[in-house]
Amino acid sequence: MPSKSSRKREPERKRALMELRFPSENRYLHMVHQLTKNLAESTGFEAVEAEQIALAVDEAATNVIQHAYGGEPGHEIEVHFDPEGESLDIVIFHEGEPLDSVPVPEFDLDKLVAEKRKGGLGLTIMRQMMDKVEHGRAGTGKNMCVMVRYKQKGSERS
Repeated sequence: MPSKSSRKREPERKRALMELRFPSENRYLHMVHQLTKNLAESTGFEAVEAEQIALAVDEAATNVIQHAYGGEPGHEIEVHFDPEGESLDIVIFHEGEPLDSVPVPEFDLDKLVAEKRKGGLGLTIMRQMMDKVEHGRAGTGKNMCVMVRYKQKGSERS
């Protein structure tokens, strides 16, 4: 058996401060929203900003349930929160259909309100509430949505 000094140390894998897993069912969205809002407030965001972040996560999780999993229950959604450093980084992982190729049309909000249209604004809302929103594939093969909100006004936010 090698001595402690001769063993190679494995590099530590950076882990999210908090990880949440929940089934692909709408009934869990309120819990995810509240948890996100509380976490954002506890890491220094004002109540309004925390609500915006929670809304973006709610929309992203809804998109996974509705579009990636086609509304089918029983699949897992995983959310990682990392509030370390100058931003709150949130990554949503899933094994459903990729959402990165969904086009984001421009909307006339006045027209949508007049038509009383519901739905279809998720990606637009996410991009307005967060400083960065990217879709891709993780090294594990899972699909992911990475969302970042900077803590200092003006760091990246326009």
